[in-house]
Amino acid sequence: QVLYQDCRMVAVSAPYVAGFLAFREVPVLVEAVQRLQQEEPQLQPQVLLVDGNGLLHPRGFGTACHLGVLTDLPCIGVAKNLLQVDGVVRDELHREQVRSLQSSGEMFPLTGTSGKVLAMVS
Repeated sequence: QVLYQDCRMVAVSAPYVAGFLAFREVPVLVEAVQRLQQEEPQLQPQVLLVDGNGLLHPRGFGTACHLGVLTDLPCIGVAKNLLQVDGVVRDELHREQVRSLQSSGEMFPLTGTSGKVLAMVS
């Protein structure tokens, strides 16, 4: 059951610059969250899933982080590609860990050489 839906065509004014996607996309996402809060205040999200990275980012602060700060809502970055930052590489060990995932909900932490957990892989 769909409780709320908001679909709009938008004009994006900022150019695409790799690593700076938040400056292009987050203003539009913030406006969408604000519309939800104004139109359906009883439907406040508990968490936002964001098409992009959070901590797993060259500067440690991707689109999900930006959106979370500006909306004061927890955000989880759901990325399509593995960014190779902080010593994270798609090597044989990483591929073996991915292959070992057998069931829905299984995951493993993606830890950088800094010791910081940057993401969960599922």
